[in-house]
Parts: sequence; structure tokens; C-alpha cells
Amino acid sequence: MRSVLQGITCKMINEAPDSGVMEMALAMAESPEWLSKVQAGCAAKKLFATLVKKRADYFKTITEQELDKIPSALLLHLLPSDVDDLPSSVCPIFLDKMEEANISSLPLNSPSRPALTKKALFCLTNGTDLSSLTGGDLPKLGPLVCELQPSQLRLMNPDVLNSAFQEMASCKHIPQQYRADIIKMVHQTFGNSSDWTEDTVESVGPLLLCDKVATSALPNKPWMKDVLRYIKSLSSDPSDALKKKIFALTTTRSNATRKKREILREPTENLIQELGMDNVYWSAGELDKMSNSTFLATVEILGEIPNYSADQLAVLSKKATEAFGPVSQMNEGVVIQLECINQGFSNSDLENLPLPMDIVEGISHCGWTQSQMESLWRGIAKYNNLKAQQLGAAEMVSLNRLICGLSSSEIKQLNISAFKRAVGSMDGIKCSFQILQQLKTLAVAAFGKPSTWTEPQVADLGNILAGLDASELASLDPSVFPFVSRTCIPLIPPNNFAVLSAAQLEALGPDNAAMVTTEQRNLLNNDQLDTVETALTGFRNQAQRAVQSGAPSLGAEGLSAFMKPLLLLLIGFLLL
Repeated sequence: MRSVLQGITCKMINEAPDSGVMEMALAMAESPEWLSKVQAGCAAKKLFATLVKKRADYFKTITEQELDKIPSALLLHLLPSDVDDLPSSVCPIFLDKMEEANISSLPLNSPSRPALTKKALFCLTNGTDLSSLTGGDLPKLGPLVCELQPSQLRLMNPDVLNSAFQEMASCKHIPQQYRADIIKMVHQTFGNSSDWTEDTVESVGPLLLCDKVATSALPNKPWMKDVLRYIKSLSSDPSDALKKKIFALTTTRSNATRKKREILREPTENLIQELGMDNVYWSAGELDKMSNSTFLATVEILGEIPNYSADQLAVLSKKATEAFGPVSQMNEGVVIQLECINQGFSNSDLENLPLPMDIVEGISHCGWTQSQMESLWRGIAKYNNLKAQQLGAAEMVSLNRLICGLSSSEIKQLNISAFKRAVGSMDGIKCSFQILQQLKTLAVAAFGKPSTWTEPQVADLGNILAGLDASELASLDPSVFPFVSRTCIPLIPPNNFAVLSAAQLEALGPDNAAMVTTEQRNLLNNDQLDTVETALTGFRNQAQRAVQSGAPSLGAEGLSAFMKPLLLLLIGFLLL
């Protein structure tokens, strides 16, 4: 079923009959890339609960054949106490499964991570001291090498520790609480990073790149920029420290007479082309020294950057008027080229920009403020001779987050049918709370009361969900909370967030729970805070072996209820 797996909810999983749970688990695990952490956790709990029903001490007495049958993606979610209970006889199968497992499906704060690592080390050393580990043992840890604690690393022999750091250099994530000690140990093992050779930076450099000070201390050698760019190309989310270091190396040059590198204070055409999105690191003063010809030659590159500071935008918008004349004289082509640099213009200027609907989508991703979006919408409506009630689904999708610029009265005039078709394609809407409330009212008109909203509807509504009042939030079915947009969570007012029940908070799942703000936490009681922690880790404080018992076996009606949402989703795919 591949991508259709995304439509399977925990409620569906929990209602599956015990006799079919293993088959369901195996089928879901065939496409682990489509499973969320929440789905994997629910499927694992359901599977383990049915196994324990067969034999109370199932994991203490598990055989190699039985362990081999459990999908690796689900085995990761085994309770720490059950991991500890696994007999030594299954160590070979356990290590094989850990070597192939994708640990990213496990919550970052899950207690299963250290438990699995401890068990794997036990298996590799036959329960003896970690000093018996060899370099050849480390690859058998698979992704668990990324979970090694400083206290465990200190027990390894120096040559094995060296190899461990080289293995860890390819980790996508190292637990935050271990990073400072690991960086310290790396320096103790390989020396001060300011003296490192090219080979050392390539082999263990990535371990430092989450730390601003350690990254900054890397030597400014001629080869360093290429090495760091290569490391950056391997990362799906390179750190800000790494990008700043590459920027610094790119904007300096060797001075043979002074035997040091000096900063190039003026952005040149070649530098801007080379830096791409990292041009965001120029200071406002440095951007101000850019020549008019350089700005004209690179404006499209500079315009793609959505997150300039106010000072940078002030300089770039001034450059724009120097190059193209006042805003009132700019044509559509210039506005397209400037893209996010348009953010630097005044609200009155934004209202006069020539913005046909076919180019609006190109600027909607920029970091507009609420007042800017209001000015832009007025300008768009005037330039295109549009009224709110004339907006169809295509126009709403083009506006995207700029729909936040409509007034309360204009939002009430929007076509409900068009909004219903468009809302799922309007990503990242970030309006003032007052406008979110108006959009929520429109959503209620389109989809009914929030208490009846389904998982697909909640997923489509995205950040608009933050416009619900406290009673409406409380009325949402817990099963929809894994489908709430991550970016929506911090937008919910703390007073409203505080009404969520334990079942709703737990259903948030680890990724959403990680987005809960300090202000929201401050208004939660102790029980709610414990539940948020449960959502983060995937385990309750008093770990329970099974999901709630008593789920009825699926008869004809149950099977129909289980399959109907999947069939509807599959039909939707076929009609696309």
C-alpha cells in the first residue's frame, strides 16, 4: 500500500483482531519509510500485547525464530524492561536486526534507545567489559552507534574509540545531552581542531559541526572549504554553525604577504553566485557596499532568500530602488526578480506593487508580517480587479499564506466550496490569532463542528486549527492529534492548549509534543506534563505491557469500519 499507509490510524490498529496482528505488522513494516513514529509505536504496542497474551514471559523466553519474525521497525519500540529480558540465545538475531534498523522511527527521547544500545553492547561483548570490543564489532551496532554514551565510550580501548568516533561521524543525530562530552573526548583523541589535517576533518569533523565554538575553531586552510561543503552535501539539515563557517571561508582570501586570511567586505557577483542561500549571512553594512551592477546581476539569487533581517531588507530594498527606480515605476518582471526583497518596502509601497495572480504564489513563501500581508492583498485585489467572493480554489492556493491579509468581513465572503477544495494545498498559513479565528469559522462552515473532524480534514486544515477556541479544541477526537501540523502547536494560545485532555496530549506523538512551548507548559498541571512526556518518549511513567485490553474482534461490521477509510483514501489516489 506504500503511501496509503499514512491513512492508517492508531484506532484502526487497536481494533484489529489479535489473530491478524502479526500479518498486519509485517505488511506495515514492508514500507517503513511511510510510517510515522506514532503509527510504528501503535503497531508495536498492539503486536507486543498480543504476543504477551500467548505467553506471559514471552520476551524472557523468546526463541530466535520468534524474534526473527518481529519486524525491525517495530522491535525498536520494545519496552526497556523487555529489552533487558531478551535471552542471550537470541543475540545474533537481535544484532542482525539492529544493524538494519532505521532508528529514526523511534522518538528521540525514547528510553528504548539507551536500552537497545546497552543490549547490543552486551551481546557484542558476551556480557564482559567494553574494553573487549574490537573495531570490527562497531559496524554490528548499526545506527545504535549514534546512541553511545560518553560513559560507554570511555571504557573502550583507544584504537576502538578512534574507530567509534569515525563511525559516529556519519550519524544524523547524537543525543543533545551527550554532545558536549563527546566533543571534549574527540579533542582529547585527535587533538585541538585548529591543528587538524584534511583527513581528520573528513573522518570525524561532522561530530563538531553541531557546536558553534568547535566549528569556528577549525583551521582556515585552503582545503577546508571544499571538505566542509562535501560534509554539508551529505546532511539533510546542516547546522547553522557549519553554514556560517563555509560563508566565512568563502568570503576570505589568503594574503601571501601578511600570511593570514582577510575578509572581503564587498559582495561580488562571483561570491553571491557561489554562496546561494548562504548570502543571508552578509551583514547589512557589507550588503550596502555592493555595487549597482552586482545587485542587478544577482538580484534573483538574493531574492530567493526568505529570512533576511529587517536591517538587511532595508539595505536591499534601497538597492532595488536605486537599480529599478521607485516602486511606483516597477513592472511585473522586476517584482518577480525581487521576490523576497519586496519585504523591505513600506506597506503603502506593497499596496502598489503590480502583482498578477499567476506570480503571487512565487512570493507567498517569504516571511511577511500580518500588516504586510494585508497591504499585499489590497494591492493584489486592486491590480487584478478581484473581490474576496470571486476567489476560486486556484486563486486561494496561489495566495497561500497571503490569505491572512484578507479582512474579517472578506473571509466571511469566501466561497465555502472553493475553500474546501483549496485548503489542503495551502501550506504554512501563519496569520494573527484573530484572522485564524475567522478562517476557523470558515472551516466549520466547510467541514462541520470540530468534534466531527476526521484525520484527513485536520491534516488539510494545518495551522488553521490554532484558531479553535478552548471548548472546540477540547471537543476534538484524540485520534486526530497525530495529524495536527507540527507548526500549528506553538500557535495555539497557552490558555486554550491547557484544556487538552490526557488522551489528546498523549496522542500528539513525539514530533508534535516536541513543539510544545514553555508558555504552554507553564499552564499545564502535573498530570498533563507527565502526559506530554509520555508523548515525547512513547512510554508512560509506569510502563504498561499492553494497550488497553478489551478491543473487540472485528466481525463484519468491524472489518467494514476498518477498511472503509482506507478504501476511500485509495479511491482518492486513483482519481488523482
